Amino acid sequence: MYVGRFAPTPSGSLHFGSVVTAIGSYCDAKFNDGRWIIRIDDLDEERNIDGADTDILRTLESLGLHWDAQPIYQSRQKKYYGEWLHALSRKDDVYPCSCSRKTLREHSVFKDGDWIYSGHCKFHFTENQTIRNHRFNLRQPCTITINDIGQGLIAEDLYVTSGDFVVFKADGTPSYHLASVLDDHRLGITHVVRGRDLLRSSLRQAELQRALGQMTPSFLHLPLVKNEAGQKLSKQNKAGPINAKAPKKVLIDALRFLHQNLPPELLSSSIEEILIWASKHWDTSAINSRQADN
Repeated sequence: MYVGRFAPTPSGSLHFGSVVTAIGSYCDAKFNDGRWIIRIDDLDEERNIDGADTDILRTLESLGLHWDAQPIYQSRQKKYYGEWLHALSRKDDVYPCSCSRKTLREHSVFKDGDWIYSGHCKFHFTENQTIRNHRFNLRQPCTITINDIGQGLIAEDLYVTSGDFVVFKADGTPSYHLASVLDDHRLGITHVVRGRDLLRSSLRQAELQRALGQMTPSFLHLPLVKNEAGQKLSKQNKAGPINAKAPKKVLIDALRFLHQNLPPELLSSSIEEILIWASKHWDTSAINSRQADN
């Protein structure tokens, strides 16, 4: 059975880019007669804003996006995550890293907007050093392939493009990549719909799933919503919240952004009727016409 999810971070209200992802993931799930789950990614306590999770859930409800199970909070799964640090360490899939930010720069290469770690601590860590985090020990080479519903098969050598990435902080808190993988496995997620900016995250997570012997879901990477400066619409770029007083307009604008061919007579219908139509006529091939611009 198809099981999809939307995983917002409670660091503020939903902006239009987040809503596009939520609507895309919802319609993809319902088109496939699947379940749609909400996961609140609240492990990064410094980014969390009190009440943001409630605001996000209310916004989704105002858009007619109703979830099929009680929302999952990552902060409540820490005991489950901690069990995996020991399991991965026994298999030599992770290793401790003591690198400070300064040392990381000395042993990394900047490429395509990312710092690629050389694996320095894999060979030079000693027991008297302070552990700052634990990194995933990538294969060499580490070519991983995922299936994107819109773009087909996508392959990349993560050892070259990512380097050994962090999977646990020093206190045992898992990274975004590992926590996402473990949650997807536990919830039985079969399909992940997300923004195209997370393509490399999908590849990293697929490699973690391979190492853990878990199923890799199918992916659909949606085109990015950009601001007038051509930047991805995001909280970091000060994207404002959606207009909560006009949820139907937001829904229609999001579906149009995704190139879903809404019939004119539907524009006067209710939110529920629009979503029923959109879910029944969901067309992933139409989204591809926007992919080339993102």
